[in-house]
Amino acid sequence: MEKEISEIYHFNPDDFDERGRRKADGKTFRDVVKDFEYAFHGSHSTEYALNFYSNSQTMRLLAKSNDAAPFLVYGMDLFQGNAFDAEKDAYANHQMDLRSKNILVYGIDSAYMTEFDEFGYPVFGKENDIFPLTLLIDETMSDGVVRLATPTSDDDGELAPVTNNVPQKEYL
Repeated sequence: MEKEISEIYHFNPDDFDERGRRKADGKTFRDVVKDFEYAFHGSHSTEYALNFYSNSQTMRLLAKSNDAAPFLVYGMDLFQGNAFDAEKDAYANHQMDLRSKNILVYGIDSAYMTEFDEFGYPVFGKENDIFPLTLLIDETMSDGVVRLATPTSDDDGELAPVTNNVPQKEYL
């Protein structure tokens, strides 16, 4: 039976500046997301978050907080199966939600990815299910709300519906 474990987390978008830093203490929104990841794993000790859902405004806040070069904020248009070309238009990735009417996928390393290879890329923790955090835009979500989730299964092989019975947590 396949299902999804998920948690809802809240934050105040007005607490962050144009660079994605919390005005009160300078903490980046990315670090707040890492706190959400730690809280998720703390609530579900055998599971790590694999998916991060939020609206596109929250995704932009996350991108700004990473201080990444424009070509490093990347995603893919799943409907067409094409990635935007960072060399031809380095800023296209910041505008994917405006340029595409299809499903978009973004990704960042997990807060639990602490080992890096000789090129500086995070090493996947396959033995303990630590993988990059997939960022999925859900425009039905409000500003200040994110949902972390991971698919899970048990042994009988039948599909079960995803429940909407999600505990609410607030982190400000």
